[in-house]
Amino acid sequence: MKKMRLTPATLLDVAAIVKANLSGWYILLALLLFSIFMSGCENSEDEIGGCFPVQDCVFEATAVQVICGYGAFEDTWLQVNDTTYIQPWVNATTLQQLIVGQKYRFGCVEVERDNRYKDLYTCQAALPKAKIVKLTCLEQIVSTGI
Repeated sequence: MKKMRLTPATLLDVAAIVKANLSGWYILLALLLFSIFMSGCENSEDEIGGCFPVQDCVFEATAVQVICGYGAFEDTWLQVNDTTYIQPWVNATTLQQLIVGQKYRFGCVEVERDNRYKDLYTCQAALPKAKIVKLTCLEQIVSTGI
């Protein structure tokens, strides 16, 4: 004799609802995947867009000239707290030059060195240790003179 299994009525209702709406869930899942694939994560080196994280201008530094330095602003880098050097490798901001001695507020993400500057500079001097960054935000700090 086969034993009959009883299923609570509430589970039957849930099972019926899931079966009735299963095609709706498939459509929703398909739309979600389609939107993810069509969002277009552009990871262009010279612009911020797509999936590249954007950082606000939260750090402060002074522009300094580095002997044999190279990067997005040639031999002008940023120095934080007179000890840490920031080597702008990619400039994704509207500011196109750094003025030595000027204070700046900036935001950045660390990047790997590539060979974009390999043929521009040859120098025997050792460069100071620096963080290689993509600047995502850069603005001059205007002193009030008080």
